[in-house]
Amino acid sequence: MMVTRVTLWYIFTGMSFAISGNLNRRDFLKTVGVASVSLTIPGCTDTPKGFTSKRYRDKPNIVLFLADDQGIDDVGCYGNNVVRTPNIDRLAEDGLRFSLAFTPTAMCSPSRSALYTGLYPHRNGCHPNHSRVKPEIKTLPYYLKSLGYRVGLAGKVHVKPKDQFPFEYMGLKPEQIENFIASATDKPFCLIVASHEPHGPHKQGGYEPDKIPVPPNRVDTPQTRRQLANYYTDIDLLDQELGRVLDLLRKNNLEQNTLFVYTSDHGYDIFAKWSCYDAGLHVPFIVRWPGRVKPGAVTDAMVSFVDVLPTFIEAAGGKSPKNIDGRSFLPVLFGQENKHNDVVFGAHTTRGIISGKSYPIRSVRTRTHKYIRNLNPDGTFQCVSTHGHNYKEIDYGTWGSWKQKAKTDTFAAKRVKTFQHRPAEELYDLTKDPYELKNLADDPAQRKLLASLREKLDTWMKQQGDRGMEAEMAVPLHKRRTVRKRNKRN
Repeated sequence: MMVTRVTLWYIFTGMSFAISGNLNRRDFLKTVGVASVSLTIPGCTDTPKGFTSKRYRDKPNIVLFLADDQGIDDVGCYGNNVVRTPNIDRLAEDGLRFSLAFTPTAMCSPSRSALYTGLYPHRNGCHPNHSRVKPEIKTLPYYLKSLGYRVGLAGKVHVKPKDQFPFEYMGLKPEQIENFIASATDKPFCLIVASHEPHGPHKQGGYEPDKIPVPPNRVDTPQTRRQLANYYTDIDLLDQELGRVLDLLRKNNLEQNTLFVYTSDHGYDIFAKWSCYDAGLHVPFIVRWPGRVKPGAVTDAMVSFVDVLPTFIEAAGGKSPKNIDGRSFLPVLFGQENKHNDVVFGAHTTRGIISGKSYPIRSVRTRTHKYIRNLNPDGTFQCVSTHGHNYKEIDYGTWGSWKQKAKTDTFAAKRVKTFQHRPAEELYDLTKDPYELKNLADDPAQRKLLASLREKLDTWMKQQGDRGMEAEMAVPLHKRRTVRKRNKRN
C-alpha cells in the first residue's frame, strides 16, 4: 500500500503521467479525481475527520481568512523583520506561499466583490467603493451551496446587495465561529473570516516609531513612523485572530480536511490604497491544505482574486463557470504547475470615495513590468486620507507632514506632486524598481513593450465593457465627511 501511495504522489504532482500512454493530463486528472481526498497522498488520511456523513466526506471544508488593509510587505514571512506575525508565518511553513497574488482594485468593496464573484469590477458592477454588483451576478455562496456546502461570513461584510450574497452572517467572536464550524456535521462548510484589522483607526503602543523602517515609496517623517507603528500594532491583533481560527479548527479535528487561505483585500495608505501601484494591488496569499498542498513551498505563479472562486468550486468537486473572468489555479496548489496568468489587471474608480473627484486609473501587470494608464492626467487626484480628510486640504497628520517636508526636501516634494498629479502613462520595471519610483514611459528603449501593454489593456477594457472616463463620470459623487478635530492628533 505504501508503494501505491508514493507512486500516486509522484504521478499526481506532475513528475510523471506514465500511468497510461493514452491519457493526457486532463483525462488523467479526471481519472484520479483531483477533488477527492481519498487520494492517499502522504499526510492525508483515508477517512478525514470532521464529517459524519459519507456523502460529503470527500469534499474539503474551506476557510478564507481575509485581512483588511494589509500590504504584502507587512508580513514576517514576506520579508518584514519588524512586524510580529507568528501565526501567519507558521501557516506559510505548513502551506504554499504565493509571491505574485493580486487584487484587481485597492478598495474594500470592489475587491471583495471581485473575490466573491470571479469577475473584475466593471463586469460585476461594483467598481466604485460602497457600490453593489449587478442584479444578475451570482456569487460564492450561490455556487458552493449548490455543491452541498454551508457558507458563512464572519466579520466585515462590505458587499451589496445582501440578498445576492446569501451567506450565513455572524460576528467575529470565537464562540460564533466555533458554533458554525462545529454544527456543520452533515455537510462541508465554507467560511469567510473577514477581519476588521489592521484597518484604521489604529491602536497604539505596540511598536516604537523610531525603530520602524520607512518604505522607500513613503516620506520619512515622525508622523509617518508613528502611523506605521500603530498600523503594525493592529497587525499583531490580526495575527492573533488568525491564530484563534486555526486553534478552533484543531480543537474540532478539522485541520486535515480543510483548505485554508489567508490573504488581504489590498494594501495600506498613501501610494497603496486607491491606486494601481503594487503597494495596493500586490497582496499576501498563503494556502494550507494538509495532504494536498506541499508544506513550506513557495510559488511565483501569478494569480488574481478573480481566480479564487473557480479554484474553490473545483476544489469542492464542481466545474468552473464559463462566464466569469477567473480560472482555477488548483494545479498550482497540487504542485503540477508553477505558472497561471501571464498578466493581471487593475482598476480604480475615484468617484464614490468620500471627497473623491474623477481620477480613473487602469493597469496591466506582467511578472516583471507594470503599465498604468491615468485617464484624467490633467486633473488632480483627490480623495480622503484614512482619517477622513481631503489630501488637497489637510495640513496636519501624516500627509500634512509630507507637505511640510516637501518645502525643503526634494524627494518629499516629488512624492507629494506625484501623488496628486500623474502623467497619462506610467511604466515600471518591477524587477529593478519594485516601489515604482522611476517612470519609464518616455524611455525610447521601452517603446515596443509600452505598445504591447497598451494593446493588452485596451483589449481587456473592451472585453470588460469598461468605458473609461465615461464610466467614471456615471458614478455619483459621495457626500463629504465632516472634519473632526480629534483627527488632528494623527
